[in-house]
Amino acid sequence: MKKILYITAFVPSKTSAGENFSRQLIDDIARENIVDLVFFRYSSDSDFIRNSENIKIVRQFKNNSFIKFLNCLMFPFFFPLFTVRFNISRLLFLRKLITRNNYDTILMDFSQTFIYSVFISHKHIILNCHDVIAQRYSRIYGGLFKPFVTFTENTIFNKSKAIIFCHSHKDKRLIHDLYGIEANVTSLYFDKTVKETFPDYCGNYFVFFANWRRPDNSDGLKWFLKSVYPFLGNDLYVKIIGSGLPAGLLADMKRYSKIEYMGFLENPYPVISNARALISPLFTGAGIKVKVMESLACGTPVIGTRISFEGIPEIFGDYLINAEDQNSFITRITEFKIQLSDKQRLKALFLSYNMNNSLKEAILQENVSKKTNY
Repeated sequence: MKKILYITAFVPSKTSAGENFSRQLIDDIARENIVDLVFFRYSSDSDFIRNSENIKIVRQFKNNSFIKFLNCLMFPFFFPLFTVRFNISRLLFLRKLITRNNYDTILMDFSQTFIYSVFISHKHIILNCHDVIAQRYSRIYGGLFKPFVTFTENTIFNKSKAIIFCHSHKDKRLIHDLYGIEANVTSLYFDKTVKETFPDYCGNYFVFFANWRRPDNSDGLKWFLKSVYPFLGNDLYVKIIGSGLPAGLLADMKRYSKIEYMGFLENPYPVISNARALISPLFTGAGIKVKVMESLACGTPVIGTRISFEGIPEIFGDYLINAEDQNSFITRITEFKIQLSDKQRLKALFLSYNMNNSLKEAILQENVSKKTNY
């Protein structure tokens, strides 16, 4: 039985894709190992649900705008996203914790925690990179902050003695091209309910599914409601799933009788599985889009942008319908046709796809080279 220190930037939960990945990875490791958990929490965040006696919450660091601002002042030469959760007292706490407990592995989850790896010495540190931050900032604010972000990300990756994991071969290539580092690719986690959900029929509705607190998602939905939906005719039903929908967007969609906001669903997958298609109008962001993969896992194709499909395995290409602007979204949606047999073939394709759990394997090894590829 190994002892793992798991440091993550958010409360592991089902709230959004990244946090849900963390939750499932922690539960998976804790089946046969001890996991000491450190995470950062806003006052509005829900409690962490502990599913195993092998999981111990060691520390919940308080998170708010004032603390983040003070932390950023400590490292003005680093881009703030990487420093908002870092300060000396937290670093000293973690160092003492590591010295006292003799962990086999330290895993730092999300880029917001990676700066700690520069100042912590340990034989086996792993960084779980959900997306490449330099790519994210190349797509917003006209790319203004990309050089600053690239400098910071490069400094952390190269000064750290950690093994880096990412969730797609696209991100692996990006990390190599930007920073000269060989990252390792690991598959996503899929909830048991996703795997056990099969399409029963072809519904007369399309579906949106996201954490709407993220601007990448809410901006895309806002654009869709303004530029696409009014031109799709009066008989198109849309169901929107996910928490955190901004009040302005909720007010906008109330004008349309055939849009239903369902909010957070404990099990959204039957709704997704029986939809005609998932719609994903993303124009910013980075990393593999977990909600796109979950839709494919449910047997439901996706109509989305090039950014929506980044990192998705090519084997699913026939079920990814590309649209990049107003006219192409209108055309793809109005002309979209699907039969139950198509959805069943997609579901079977997903179930046959080989999932690579190399991140879990690496966590449970004591000596892994930084350059190892799994």
